Amino acid sequence: MRFDDSDRCGIVLGSDPRHVGIARNWAYRNARSPRRAAFPLVLAVSLLVTNAQQHSRSGDPGGTVRVTLHRKPHTYTLTVTDDGPRPDQPIRFPRPRKPTEPLEATGNGLLMLDELSVSWDWTGNAGEPLTVRALIDRAGHQWTGAPTTEA
Repeated sequence: MRFDDSDRCGIVLGSDPRHVGIARNWAYRNARSPRRAAFPLVLAVSLLVTNAQQHSRSGDPGGTVRVTLHRKPHTYTLTVTDDGPRPDQPIRFPRPRKPTEPLEATGNGLLMLDELSVSWDWTGNAGEPLTVRALIDRAGHQWTGAPTTEA
């Protein structure tokens, strides 16, 4: 993806789960912030790309996930757009769900996004592609669980 604004960038990823790692590397490179400050952005990208692949046609062969980043002086605006619901699945809209088990390994993505971001929302219509947007503190102040070592 190309933008006229140098503070915007984007990437189109495929359905391969390894593309989540590509998305994380892309986010680190494009954050233009120290690693610790970029950590919430990188984790949010990872969570949202994973969700798109697992819960939409984006995870099917030939599926895509579109990720855009807008860097502002104090925040990042992250958007992740999927390919819409799979035909054999009921239509669902994003909402955090409380895990049934306290240490459950999956199903916590939107709860984590809620902690990582200043705010988040979504747009889309039933049966169509869905976009999740997150506003993330560029200084990393919102997230207190970031790694403590600089790389």
